[in-house]
Amino acid sequence: MIKTDAIRETAKDHLHWTNQQIKEEVKRKHGLIVSSSAIINVIGSHRRRMRDASLSINLLGEARKFLKMVGSFEQARNLLALAETES
Repeated sequence: MIKTDAIRETAKDHLHWTNQQIKEEVKRKHGLIVSSSAIINVIGSHRRRMRDASLSINLLGEARKFLKMVGSFEQARNLLALAETES
């Protein structure tokens, strides 16, 4: 496994972890030594990951409301595609 894949796999469910925690887990799971710079290049800085995670939590609630309002995933997808072409 290459380092970038190991970082992504390790961090996918743990974006809130610090770079140090990710480095330790990559070493434990995959036997690879990665740098903080590599982590930042692959998944972004810890600060950005924390900001994005909080934004995702807020957007998830809004997405659920939207799906409930339009009735189906297919209809939601169609509306989003239409909105994208108009912007």
